[in-house]
Parts: sequence; C-alpha cells; structure tokens
Amino acid sequence: MTPFNKSFTNVSDTIARSAQLQPPGGREIREMRSLRILQVCSADSVGGGERHVIDLTRALAERGHELHLAVRRSSPFRDLLADDRVHWHELPLRNATDIQSSRRLGVLLRAHEIDLLHGHVARDYPLCGLAARMTGANLFLTRHHFRPFAKSLLYQWAINPVRNLIAVSTSVAQGLAESFPDLADRIVVIPNWIDARAVGTISRAESRDLLGIRLPIAVGLVGQISAIKRQDLLVKAAARLKTAGLTNINFLLIGEAGPKDRDYEEHLRALARQLDVADKVIFTGYVPGFARYLNALDLVVAPSENEGFSLAVIEAMAARLPVIATRVGGPSEIIDHGLTGLLVPPGELEALVEAMSHLLSDQALSNQLAEAAAVSVRTRFDREGVIDRIEGLYLRGIS
Repeated sequence: MTPFNKSFTNVSDTIARSAQLQPPGGREIREMRSLRILQVCSADSVGGGERHVIDLTRALAERGHELHLAVRRSSPFRDLLADDRVHWHELPLRNATDIQSSRRLGVLLRAHEIDLLHGHVARDYPLCGLAARMTGANLFLTRHHFRPFAKSLLYQWAINPVRNLIAVSTSVAQGLAESFPDLADRIVVIPNWIDARAVGTISRAESRDLLGIRLPIAVGLVGQISAIKRQDLLVKAAARLKTAGLTNINFLLIGEAGPKDRDYEEHLRALARQLDVADKVIFTGYVPGFARYLNALDLVVAPSENEGFSLAVIEAMAARLPVIATRVGGPSEIIDHGLTGLLVPPGELEALVEAMSHLLSDQALSNQLAEAAAVSVRTRFDREGVIDRIEGLYLRGIS
C-alpha cells in the first residue's frame, strides 16, 4: 500500500480543541489599556521563530502598544523592523547563565515601566525569568522548537514566575509539559500565523526571474540551510527524478546557512555536483519576504527530521501550492494527509520521491490539494485572529 492510500492519524483535531479552550482574544478588551512590552530575542539569524517575533512586534505596535526589543548587537532584526515603532536595546544575551544581561533586563524593566516581558529563545528564558523575579514583571515565554528541554534546576527555578508558556503546536506543548510538569496548567497552544496579504503578491514571471528559474517546473524547499531540514533529501530526489526522465525541473533551496551550518551547505553543493544535478539545483540564499514570491513555485516540500511548527508550510498552502511534508510535529498537525497535502515518513527518500512524482504527474490532484489547503490555513492561522489570542493572554495575565 502506497503512502497515498494509507490513512494517517494526526493531531490537528487536538489543536482545534485546544484553540477552543484558550481564552478569547484581545480585540474586545484592547480599549482597556495600552501596554509597554519588552520582547527578548538573542537570535543571530532569521528562521520561522524569528519571523514570528518580528511580525508579533510589528502587529502589537500597529495596535498601539509601546514595543521594546532586546537583541544582540549582531541581530538582523534592526534592518527588518527599521521602519517600525520599536525601542531598541542591545544586550550581550550570551547564554542561559549571563547574569549581567539579566540585571540589565531588570534595569530596562524598571526604567521604562514595562508591563510585561516576553522571551522567545531557550537560552533567554532564564535571563528573562531572573529579571522577572528581580522586578516582579509579568513573564511570558514562547517555545518555537520541537526539542524537549534537558532536566535543569536552573530552568525549573528561573522560569517558575511565568504567566504563560506558549507552545506553537500540540507536540511542542507535550514536550513542555514533560520538561516542566509543575507549569503544565500554564501551557497554552497558540500556533504561528500567516499574513495572507503578503503571500504570492509578486507575479509568477517576475518571481521566477528573480530566483533564477529557467525550467518549466520549480520545486522549492524553504528554510534555513540546516541538516535538520534535510535539504540533502531534495538534492537526492532531484537526481532520482532526473533518472526517471523528469528533466524539466529546477529545485530551489531557499534560505541561508548560519555559521554552524556552512559545512553542511558545502556538502549540499558537492552532493549536487556528484549526482550531476548542479545545473538544476538553485541555492537562492536568504530572500527577504520570500512569501511574496511563492508564485514562482509549483510544489513545496518540507522533509525536515522534525519541526515545532512550519511557517514555510502554511505560507505555501496559503499560496495555493501543493505541499509534501514529513509526518512529524507541527507539519502533521497542519496537513490533513490526502486532503490538504501529503505526509511522508521522515528520512525516507523513496517515499519523498514517490510523493513528488505523484503530484508532478497528477495536476488535478495537485490543484485539489492546493485549493483545500488554502481554505484550511487561511481559516485556522489568520494573522489577526492568532495575534488577538496572544494579546488576550497579555491583557488577562496582567489584570
């Protein structure tokens, strides 16, 4: 039995039930007060979690809140939020034991009379927790990653004051509950979102030209160049499809490698040469606002080993593109297999190639999946609705 005839269970229904149990959004109580909010993010590169922080900051500023952002000197956020109303604060944010940064966060909280502190990167959690303990600030933390926390007395003690631990998927929430059982009743599932206004807004011809696509069909993998994203599987799939006679396809790796993943990127380039598909594989590097250029693609694949969520998947679905992802974490909660996309087992090249061949050769099925996907994600992950829920947590948490 092929993957397309099997019935796989996912936890999208669990997400839906969780959403119904969450406190209502902030829209109906927004008039009560404007908040002073300090977002903390030590990231040096931009992935899905960082895009979440950027857009959340922008959206909350648009809603009239006073936004402060604590970042490292090397942060890419300044350029991406240059035109937005944000107060910037540069801190070392070196690691989870950077007491100096905790103290400086405490100074910022007092000096600017901050209402709440929100951390987004695991190494920042203890720093935020200590600052909240020093000042009595309202603390919120979001977990974007699927990896569970190692047992740590530092984390257990430092983040205990947290008002809410926000998980971007049910699978992430389960990991948090296992790591912090005493905080289980404060864990809330609120997914990432899409801004439908920014998806597929550039014409297909212009997008293809910008990305260097020269062949009739384009298959894309969107995300940071990293071994966990398994870009190597797409390169290997390109070779398999070429051998099968599908020679009219460009395969795009859309993203850049961080400092720790440069060797992996070189491995990918060498692999493409070794498999004789270097002329078909395009390394685009980081493309700011890539969602605008999704019209260039005909199929999106996400063969990651695991994902807490996947902005790339929901944006592709919103752009009415067929999507193939691995049956792990967030993607398995987003995609209803056979109805809004296809799910394949992680790490299985044959299953990925079969799924790609199936959709590339069956335009009617591809269109059917893509249309259903667009309806699903535009309803479930609407930007304003999801941010309403985060704002609602803020307002209730400090009341």
